[in-house]
Amino acid sequence: MDERLSELLARLREQFSGDPRLDEVEAFLQSEGYDRRQIGEIIDLLAAEIPAVARPGRELFDTPVTFRVMGPHERGRFAPEAWGHLLSLSGAGMLNAAELEHVIERALTHIDGRIALDDLRSLMEGAGFDEAGPSEQVTVH
Repeated sequence: MDERLSELLARLREQFSGDPRLDEVEAFLQSEGYDRRQIGEIIDLLAAEIPAVARPGRELFDTPVTFRVMGPHERGRFAPEAWGHLLSLSGAGMLNAAELEHVIERALTHIDGRIALDDLRSLMEGAGFDEAGPSEQVTVH
């Protein structure tokens, strides 16, 4: 883990030690200039260190785990790499459930034949979805 990430995690542990709420952590990271993909990765790292909080509201890491299964009409259309990419974007918090469904429906409607990863990326880029974020920001691993 690089030094910048270690420092950020230390700040987050200090600032959100008592009653961490996901929306507050996300807002803080957005104010620091991180994009959705980076925020998802940072929250994943933070989740390993901060236990879930059992209080009402939208607490950090106390959200239900859901997953998306391909329907029969999607099974033959999406290449495994394209489907995996969609699931990874969803798992990282870059696409919520509604956005994921919208992208899937759009791909099925606008792409003829098998939907490859490159096709999916082109479709998403054309719709204004930038999974890389601003180029001046450092990727968090």
